[in-house]
Amino acid sequence: MEISAIQDDTTKLERIVAWCANYPDEIPFALSFFRRRSESAKQSAVEQSRNE
Repeated sequence: MEISAIQDDTTKLERIVAWCANYPDEIPFALSFFRRRSESAKQSAVEQSRNE
């Protein structure tokens, strides 16, 4: 199940912690991925608010 499909934040956190425990070498990649994703979402929101 994809993490975004989970409604409960506690369950999301538990899944993320379990994933990190199973794949510690992937954590730096995942963090950079989410950081870039967050930055692009913020930029899109700013651009959208300018267009309104």
